[in-house]
Amino acid sequence: MGRVGLSLSWVCVALLGCTNAGVYAAGEGGPNGPAAAFEGTVCIPLATGDDFPVKVLFAVEAGDGISASVKGAIQGGLSAFVGAQAGGTTVNFSYEMVAFHTVATGIQGAFIQPNDPNTPFSTVMAKLNAYQEVGPVSLRAPLELAESLLSGDMQTGCRGTVGRTRYIVVLIYTDQDVSCVNPSFNLGIDTRCTALLPDVEACGACELERVAAELKSIGETYGAGQLTIQPIYVTGTPVVDGGTDPAAFEGQAIAQAGSTQFIQTDTFAKDVTTAIATINTASLQSAYVLKRFIAFDRNTLARKGETLVDTDGDGLSDDEEIALGTDPNKYDTDGDGLGDGVEVKMGLDPLTPNVLTGCNPFSDADGDRLNDCEEKVLGTNPCMGDTDGDGLPDMVEFLSGTNPLVPEDLRDSDRDGILNADEVIGHTDANAVDTAFAAQSAYRYTINPAPSTVDGRACYAITAENITLGQTLPRPNPPFAPFPAGTNDIYLYFQVGLPNQPHGVGIGSLDVRQVQRLSATRRRPVGTLSFAPSDFVLGF
Repeated sequence: MGRVGLSLSWVCVALLGCTNAGVYAAGEGGPNGPAAAFEGTVCIPLATGDDFPVKVLFAVEAGDGISASVKGAIQGGLSAFVGAQAGGTTVNFSYEMVAFHTVATGIQGAFIQPNDPNTPFSTVMAKLNAYQEVGPVSLRAPLELAESLLSGDMQTGCRGTVGRTRYIVVLIYTDQDVSCVNPSFNLGIDTRCTALLPDVEACGACELERVAAELKSIGETYGAGQLTIQPIYVTGTPVVDGGTDPAAFEGQAIAQAGSTQFIQTDTFAKDVTTAIATINTASLQSAYVLKRFIAFDRNTLARKGETLVDTDGDGLSDDEEIALGTDPNKYDTDGDGLGDGVEVKMGLDPLTPNVLTGCNPFSDADGDRLNDCEEKVLGTNPCMGDTDGDGLPDMVEFLSGTNPLVPEDLRDSDRDGILNADEVIGHTDANAVDTAFAAQSAYRYTINPAPSTVDGRACYAITAENITLGQTLPRPNPPFAPFPAGTNDIYLYFQVGLPNQPHGVGIGSLDVRQVQRLSATRRRPVGTLSFAPSDFVLGF
């Protein structure tokens, strides 16, 4: 087995060098009773659909000097593009429109859906037509406005959603940028570019590449899934391949900084409408890799070299609940929307209801199994299942006793030589030296590459073994029959991320299984349990 992805930690390597100590045949008992085992394949999820938004910002040159034929061709392309998106059903698509000439102006002020009844596309086009500014043309202006608009959207949006969003800036222009020779309209041009004057073309390309690079960099700053800049140069004269048109040279500089291919078109031999209408709006297409695979028993706690039973999965062992007077079979004894363990951790009284404001205890926006009010109290991000980006879900960190606000992949709180992240994955105690316990009881994993999907997404063959089961109490399951004693909820987490962002926003999927401990030597179901990519639900 080998290292795969960003920061996968092989617990067997860290703890035992992958020996078989503590691993028992399916259904048999060992020192810790029967141990569950899983094996199967997971694949990088297809990054499409409503969970992966696409936001397109059109920056369109308007105003004086654009011929009616060119203007009509551009608007025809925009109409065809937005109309096609309005009929789509699998992509969460929205757009924004900016008009520019010497300065740039936002037409809508926000991203909207293509079929938004409050702002129909005809209204947007009417505003674009009404833009009649005159003066020297600046391509800097729309790129700088786009930076402001997109950074605002990213800062105010849910961080988890932003991390799954593909942003596309489409710059449609008809004239050369002349910012370098109009400094009164364009403050702050880089001196390295003005040093190239009197070569206006070289200065313009230099400055536009810089501004485009700054715009693209905000995607990394705010953890966006992807940000690209697509320049489309529309000319009223036939395009000559291999020509030295200064406006084309500037567009090539923008495309290079924006990670796209420059597009030049005209209203003659080449079709402007087609060039605009066929912009690729497929959802996020970045090359994701495996970040973590974690098996986690919600009903057992690893504390100071022992496995403790936690029937209700609230982070307090059954014995602790009895001592506190809380109900070991009720996740939230006082019914205020905060689990008993969350209240104890944050210094609250789990027997006295707290007044909750500004949150919904019935909502789990990020699907990490902590409700939005619990996340507010803990300080974690309610719309991001892994707030600190270390690949460990917030709920898993809370129950494991680590800090969901600080990456754990480089920390060793108990100074036992095993990183906190490895201890969480192995279900051992990151806050106590428990090497003897770990040698016997740590979860074991093997992860190897598997054949890719037909569309090229990476897959991995995974086994997770030695998952100790707790002898839980019978617990209610209204309105269905109660769960019998010994029922353990095993969470299988699968998270992927970008290869160059070890603490970036990941995309998580979850599969929940139940395994019952029948006795010190038996469990149900028996055998190694299997899983497949289709078993995982995208959720955090």
